[in-house]
Amino acid sequence: MSRLLDVSPEVRAEIGDDEAVRLVSGETGPQMYACASCRGGGDTAVEETSALLYLAQETAVLAFAHARCIPSQVIPVSDAAVEPLIAAQQGDPSNVPTPTVVPGGPVPISITGSMMVCDGITYAALVVEPGAAVARPGTQGARDEFLSLLSERGFSAIPTPDMTLPPLLSGWSVVLDGGFLTSVLFPGASGRTEAWWQAQIPAEVPEAWLSAARGNGVVLLYAAPVGTIGIHTGNDELGAALREAGRRGLLVAGSVPLTGA
Repeated sequence: MSRLLDVSPEVRAEIGDDEAVRLVSGETGPQMYACASCRGGGDTAVEETSALLYLAQETAVLAFAHARCIPSQVIPVSDAAVEPLIAAQQGDPSNVPTPTVVPGGPVPISITGSMMVCDGITYAALVVEPGAAVARPGTQGARDEFLSLLSERGFSAIPTPDMTLPPLLSGWSVVLDGGFLTSVLFPGASGRTEAWWQAQIPAEVPEAWLSAARGNGVVLLYAAPVGTIGIHTGNDELGAALREAGRRGLLVAGSVPLTGA
């Protein structure tokens, strides 16, 4: 069965015309997938879908996403970032993270929506992890400054995410538009508000996530260095990974006010 699959010229150039034809015809690749952007389920037979190619120096990983979430494109990643992508595809070919840019350098990250029960209250959460070490801006060093950079912006170390509510991040905001996630903003240079993460197309979020975000007025934003959290399909697995990161002193977080609706 032919698929509603868009393979951009850039992706086609990397995988070859023959493989692109096989993908569109349904000969290769899964029909059902978890969107690489919003993590929601997708079906290439009934909804417009984008082919994404995560490209490292030595290898590449193909993923699918809702066309409404992100266009078909080649996404450069580090070799360190592509290893968990390959491991995830061995267990679930559709389970891949979403790249964007973190303050501190053009490093791809995964950003995953989740639910977190903290001190008995259920919160909407976003978990971010870079695909490589994040150097301090303007430096050439290989030292990972990701946590230091975030600490300077108000994030705090969270050893016990189940019990410790992260501090409010002044000037930050998670922006919703019509129930869709559009961006995470932070106070940039000279007091100007800038986008820390920007959805290319407003991202659909689960109703439970939306309800918790609106009910509490904040979204918990967790972050850990490359290779710390990994890729997880469920809240329980992700929560366990966050707890382990906190135990190791590798988890920082902040409570980000919600704006829009």
